[in-house]
Amino acid sequence: MTLALETDYLSANERLLTAKIEDLREIHGLSLRLGEASTLAEGLKDVLKTAVKLVDAPLGSVQLLDGDGQLEMVGQVGFGASILDEFAVVTLRDCSTCAVALNRRARVIVRDLRKDHDFTEIAAALRSYGAVGAVSTPVLDKAGNVLAMFSVYWPEEHRPDSRELAGLDLCAELAGRHVERSIAARKLLEHEQRQALLMRELAHRGKNLLQVIQSIARRSLSGERTLDEAREVFIGRLGALANTYSTLTDESAESVQLKDIMTAELRSHGERIIVSGPDVLVPARTAQTLALVVHELATNAAKYGALSVSAGRADVAWEIKDDRFSLTWTEIGGPPIQPPGKQGFGTVMVTTVIGRELKCEPTLDYLQGGFRYRFDCSLASLTAA
Repeated sequence: MTLALETDYLSANERLLTAKIEDLREIHGLSLRLGEASTLAEGLKDVLKTAVKLVDAPLGSVQLLDGDGQLEMVGQVGFGASILDEFAVVTLRDCSTCAVALNRRARVIVRDLRKDHDFTEIAAALRSYGAVGAVSTPVLDKAGNVLAMFSVYWPEEHRPDSRELAGLDLCAELAGRHVERSIAARKLLEHEQRQALLMRELAHRGKNLLQVIQSIARRSLSGERTLDEAREVFIGRLGALANTYSTLTDESAESVQLKDIMTAELRSHGERIIVSGPDVLVPARTAQTLALVVHELATNAAKYGALSVSAGRADVAWEIKDDRFSLTWTEIGGPPIQPPGKQGFGTVMVTTVIGRELKCEPTLDYLQGGFRYRFDCSLASLTAA
């Protein structure tokens, strides 16, 4: 090798080494900035700006994968703001390079969009922007799933070299960690907010529960009952509350299926009470009141109504129609019963308390064929927290 050729060779290597060092300096700066990025979109835009600088591309775009598996445009370089609307969303069915990269979960390189028959449609759409050569690089999580996508474009046919591809790979790696950190931080914040909400709800519910227990105790222990009778009534009503809270804990702290409330409270009566109705979620406070209502109905039926005789049974059914909710308790095969001479806690619960809470007027019918109880309210009243 002559001295001149050797000098040219060393100069070329020195230039390449200098370029690689400069690339690493840019990547290092990007990593520091991503650690301080205030939003996910801000960080992705910074990734794109670094990528176009590394490969000397005048055009670029960056997209974030949304919950529907589509790429949503969040930033651009060189195109102008109109690109954000014109290509707002990209799906797997589109013919763009980023759509193909999304489907393959791998980078797509197109030297000339105008000459590649697979991309003539997107080439026509991008003609006014002057995009010819293109590279779309997916941003992947550690499991290989696509999180985002950034694309760079040149105004002429272009085949990226190994240094350019290495730079794009480093940008994609940093972008992947940035997206994962952002998602983790958002989930942590949502968890903390939910926990704070639950703590406030539990404090409120605990205060409300104490008030209900005080009311139950006052009503159960007053009147003409003996101490043993009053204790039995009090324990039964507390059991109704306990069943509801157990169901709430098993399912959700905020709401519970109405059918589960009924099933939990009426389990001890076996098949003598048939429960039927569509699924409907009710908030904790309403669940508590409904549990006490059905407890009083079942207790009354066991003492005086259909469940006091071996052949008797009861049906509790509800329906939803035209945004209205109606519930009916029907006793069948029991002895004739008369309206009570005075209102006790049970009567107050199934009429005044539930009526006030659900803004309805329950009806109690003492029929020859058996007792029937019914209320009708708006579905919103039943399900509102």
